[in-house]
Amino acid sequence: MNAPTWYPSASPFEIPHILHHMESAPQHPVFGHLLFPEGEHDSPLPCVVALHGSRGWGEHHHDHVANWLDAGFAVFRCHCFDSRQVDEIVVDQMMVTHAMMLTDAFCALTLLCDDERIDSQRIAISGWSLGGTVALYAAWEPIAESLAPNGERFAAHMPFYPAAHMRPDIQRWSNAPILVLQGAIDDWTPAHFV
Repeated sequence: MNAPTWYPSASPFEIPHILHHMESAPQHPVFGHLLFPEGEHDSPLPCVVALHGSRGWGEHHHDHVANWLDAGFAVFRCHCFDSRQVDEIVVDQMMVTHAMMLTDAFCALTLLCDDERIDSQRIAISGWSLGGTVALYAAWEPIAESLAPNGERFAAHMPFYPAAHMRPDIQRWSNAPILVLQGAIDDWTPAHFV
């Protein structure tokens, strides 16, 4: 694996902090790994910002990452937990919140938009479970406006089994495609939450 890419982020605790108090959120450097398809490829490349679930990065994520690379996408794997010296949050979901991960994802988007190897108009976001929650709510415009005030936006959103429990009063969502992949008999993050 290539060397980690460190970038500045922050740790707002919950969504209202993103919307109204980002200036007081603790600053926190985080890292990710930017992966490229093997062999020769044309630049700039489309990219997927990928976010793990509550157990961190696992073997079950690697097939998806490999498939994106094989399809000609770069992949930026965010390490939201490792950056904060956390292994997993299954027992304590407050150690790293989806608000923190949303901030990490948008900071990664800003970083990638400035990378000449990446097509800034074709950066998608995907994630699993908690990371899927992030991929879904990254499409909510009030969050995007707060975390990317210069207009950077994800070109597509593909959450895998997100915990879509937040029902915002303001229904302003991205016009980018959103594909939610949810198991019909999932009882941890059931489809009726979406």
